[in-house]
Amino acid sequence: MEILTTLGVLGFTLRLSHKIIGLLFLWWRKEYRWDRMLVHLRTKQGETVLFGKAHLTFMGLAVLWMIGLQDVAYVLIAFAVLLLGIIYARSLRTWFVPPISPKVVLLFLALCSVIPFMIMWSPLPMLIALLIADLLLFPISLLVVVGMSLPTKMYHWFQITKAVRLLRAHKPMTVIGITGSYGKTSVKDYAATMLGASYKTLKTAASKNSPIGIAEVILQSLLPSHTCFIVEMGAYKRGEIREMSQMVRPEIGILTAINPQHQDLFGSIETTMKAKYELFQNLVGRRIAIVNLDDPKTRQMGAWAKKDGCEVWGWSTESKLPESVVSSEHIFRAKNIEVADDMVSFDCHIGHEKAHVKAAVIGKHQVGNILAAIAASVASGMKLKEAAASTQKLKAAHQVMEAIPGIHGSVFIDDTFNNNPDAAKAAIHFLGRNKGKKILVFQPMIELGAFAEASHEAVGAEAARNADVIFLTNANYFDAFKRGATSVASEVSLSVAKPSEIAAYINKHVTKADMVLFKGKDAEHALKLVKV
Repeated sequence: MEILTTLGVLGFTLRLSHKIIGLLFLWWRKEYRWDRMLVHLRTKQGETVLFGKAHLTFMGLAVLWMIGLQDVAYVLIAFAVLLLGIIYARSLRTWFVPPISPKVVLLFLALCSVIPFMIMWSPLPMLIALLIADLLLFPISLLVVVGMSLPTKMYHWFQITKAVRLLRAHKPMTVIGITGSYGKTSVKDYAATMLGASYKTLKTAASKNSPIGIAEVILQSLLPSHTCFIVEMGAYKRGEIREMSQMVRPEIGILTAINPQHQDLFGSIETTMKAKYELFQNLVGRRIAIVNLDDPKTRQMGAWAKKDGCEVWGWSTESKLPESVVSSEHIFRAKNIEVADDMVSFDCHIGHEKAHVKAAVIGKHQVGNILAAIAASVASGMKLKEAAASTQKLKAAHQVMEAIPGIHGSVFIDDTFNNNPDAAKAAIHFLGRNKGKKILVFQPMIELGAFAEASHEAVGAEAARNADVIFLTNANYFDAFKRGATSVASEVSLSVAKPSEIAAYINKHVTKADMVLFKGKDAEHALKLVKV
């Protein structure tokens, strides 16, 4: 029995280590927000956090113990956790670890302290105490995260206050705020590259689109020589963009697009629009509001901005522009659009001016992002031709339609930074251009609320039109995705697979001229496992 206990403890050590690291990674992915975690738990993927196979097995063994079959339960627990320990040890390279930060370290120490506490204070045998600790680990992690919220908020308040004080003491500079359901990061990076050709420009980092993220960028990177600051603003509820806008006081605001992204948190498209509109409401100085005229919702928000006294600019890729609140001299239009495998080019028209644009980014949807960045650059003082010339320096944002060499001469498209219905369809449409085999690795989307089923049907249909082989990284909305796919093609190569299984398929079957599109964060896991 002592040998069984020792082996069981060793197995539990690996099991709990894997579980703790997995929970930390998940909390990090959800930005330590209990509301986003709650949405995740309601998905098929999220259910495994509480009701995974191992979890259910342990619950069954706990029942055996409680009904009097202690010896049987003890032996089974020892063998179960030993087996799991071996499995986890063999899969060490596939463990996903969050970036090291003070919060991650504190959470790790807090969760690790649960185990010795359970052993020291429990009258139960060691393995049973460990089993209970395993079963209660997620609720404990929730309590720890919630318990840390107050000191976290105090720390954030201190850092934000310090950052605002530093920003207010800085010499006057152009501040550009960017928000929208998608496209924010690309527009920010493109605008920073263009403006950087003429001005000392600071931009927020890839995921620093919250008040504390913006504050960290200011405190760590703002220099007296900076004359332009480009700020990406993300939000999950009303009031968050207002807070960021009041922090940085932008005079130019860009609204990229509105779609069902994060509807489980916003509640409705109308609420999303009101939340994003807070950027325009809080513009200062010249108050230039730049909107996507191809999106009916952002056009409407442009009308709101005009009524509120903003100077409204816009961009469009459409050949026939709908009636708009924007005067013709402030509409940036793309004509003669050409999309190649490694670039886009077009003529940018504004009023009577014209300039040719050529950029090493992929996907027709990037044209709108480039136009938005050109508009921001011109609004900041650059000439149209100067801004257009600087587009030759553009490159894809990291993990945003980023083409990388694949195995055996293939091409991989890393589009794992984010996922939403419109961006997904645009990326999949580009995949369809490839002449070789086309493989899609797709993470189903969550936080879409009432739009989830219809959105996955639409993406499934687009996937069936443009991909030969489709892998979903989890079973969320599989039925809806399949309905959309089979509405286009009666037989579709569609399956749900683990990252390791997807990577194994790619390693074995991908050849020269093939293209693989990795879409969404979970798809990144498969990409990392491929032997490139």
